[in-house]
Amino acid sequence: MSNPYKVHGALGSPYSMKVRAAMRAKRLPHVWVPMTADIRGDVLGQVKAPVIPVIQTPDGHWTNDSTPFLLALEDEGRALLPPDPVQRFACLLLEDMADEWTMKAMFHYRWHYAEDAEWCANWLMYDSLPLAGRDQVEQAAAGIRERQISRMALVGCTRETKPVIEGSFARVTKHLEEVALGDTLFLFGNRPSLADLAFYGQIKVMSVDPTPMAFLRKDRPYFYRWLDMADDASGIDGEWTEAPGGPVQALLGVAGDTYLPFLSANEEALKAGHETFSLELDGKPYTQGVFKYQLRCLMALREVWKDLPDEARSTLAGMIGTNAAMLG
Repeated sequence: MSNPYKVHGALGSPYSMKVRAAMRAKRLPHVWVPMTADIRGDVLGQVKAPVIPVIQTPDGHWTNDSTPFLLALEDEGRALLPPDPVQRFACLLLEDMADEWTMKAMFHYRWHYAEDAEWCANWLMYDSLPLAGRDQVEQAAAGIRERQISRMALVGCTRETKPVIEGSFARVTKHLEEVALGDTLFLFGNRPSLADLAFYGQIKVMSVDPTPMAFLRKDRPYFYRWLDMADDASGIDGEWTEAPGGPVQALLGVAGDTYLPFLSANEEALKAGHETFSLELDGKPYTQGVFKYQLRCLMALREVWKDLPDEARSTLAGMIGTNAAMLG
């Protein structure tokens, strides 16, 4: 390969960190290009949706949706999906949950608490404007802080939903702490999977934000250290496990009673032409705006679910719970 992949991303972007860690884990030649303000317009002009990371492939193609990009690379470098059908679907579901549900916790902690909002905005703008000086960085930070806080209700991060989001984050990281202290280094064995790297991406950026950093260091200290291991797993060799371990089964339970109902409620609202949807999660209210992309996520999971052997579906349904029917 004469040209490496170019990953245009930012250290404060969970999906950028996910892709960078995945490229390292796959051992594919790549370079990391910080998405600074001077190149942002030109780079984002290469893709349809103005979100990062933006990847330029060795043949000159541009893309920026992390999951389809990495799935398309599955046969290049080291595989990130376990070959067993049960394990493979579990990996895809947990990766999706990390990207679309754990993301709520990242956004909530980043902009709900005043100390975090100031810290994060300044940090994000410093990465974008590394030579601009303190005054210009903090002036730009005030603008992005106001803009992101204004979007919180749209993505479901409000005072009303705070108990759901923080409670779910505590539950998910409890099981990820079990992985860090378990019999294997990663969720599906002693090698990194796509699901591991999706959780890593979301929570790595949280691990330097004041409020979640304090929680992780106090209550999830070994998972906190695991994040650094997952950051570059290029030199870690190992095999897949034969069946989902306890932490994976527990996380599938979270997907069953939280993430799948969330996706299903979004689907129903979109079909009804509503702009928002509400449901009860963990006995508490949750409301947000509808998202067509999250319907695409549900449809993609259903396609994989449909093609599973009957025995694999039955095994997974036992772990996911009754809401596995939402995949049918």
